[in-house]
Amino acid sequence: MQRLIAFIEHNMHILLFIVLQGMCGVLLFSLNPYQQASFTHSAAFMTDKSNELSSTVTGYFNLQEQNNLLQAQVANQFKNDARSSLYFMNDTITLRDTSRRKLYDVVPAEVVFNTISKASNVFIINKGAKNGIQKNMGVISSQGLAGIVIQSNANYSSVMSLLHINMNVIPTINNFEYYTGLKWDNGHPQTLKITGLNKLEEIKVGDKVYTGKSSLLFPEGILIGEISQLETSQSSQYFTTHVKTATNFRNLDYVYVIINKDIDQLLPLLPDND
Repeated sequence: MQRLIAFIEHNMHILLFIVLQGMCGVLLFSLNPYQQASFTHSAAFMTDKSNELSSTVTGYFNLQEQNNLLQAQVANQFKNDARSSLYFMNDTITLRDTSRRKLYDVVPAEVVFNTISKASNVFIINKGAKNGIQKNMGVISSQGLAGIVIQSNANYSSVMSLLHINMNVIPTINNFEYYTGLKWDNGHPQTLKITGLNKLEEIKVGDKVYTGKSSLLFPEGILIGEISQLETSQSSQYFTTHVKTATNFRNLDYVYVIINKDIDQLLPLLPDND
């Protein structure tokens, strides 16, 4: 205590100056509307700039992480396939075969709106027709399947989420496609269901679920999720198969739109178009 008193006595003039300056500042800004408005405006400006810088830095590093995850996923998928190789051109990843003919373009985009609590969930991305994105194009995240484009304008696109009751995907498990379909039943936002899988099928909890060859919107082998539960009933010979989605829709920031370059040539050849 004596040291504190000695310190105050020794620095009395400086401490008194600081106190008086503080009082002057309070009186100046509280009694003069012009100075008060100027101070408020300056403080708000500095706060906005600080928040903008923080958001930019955070978004940049998050984008880098997401891109790294995507590149690792795609590279792992195609590294053992002699027919495919990867080329990175500007902001588009192009998958090509050995003849250098384009197969798919993968365009990165940012999610600007997303829902997970509705029966018909959608999310909106900041890429549109100017980037070559159209209706009925597949969308993936750095983790797996995400949805299908349902509408686009020049700069934005709306995507039917995998968490949409009208979304139906043919799953591939252990290299075998099951045409019963994989759907969301408006339940848990990270669980899909497959009905109609016979109990004699050699599937188990932990098996991975992928896209197959039956879709023109996605390359074969895109991860959909993992079997988390095989629900059985004595009165039925079929499983109700629960699949945990690979994509975390609660934290969906960046996605990648898959453009099938040959879609216009392939569609007329399908039986449904005869």
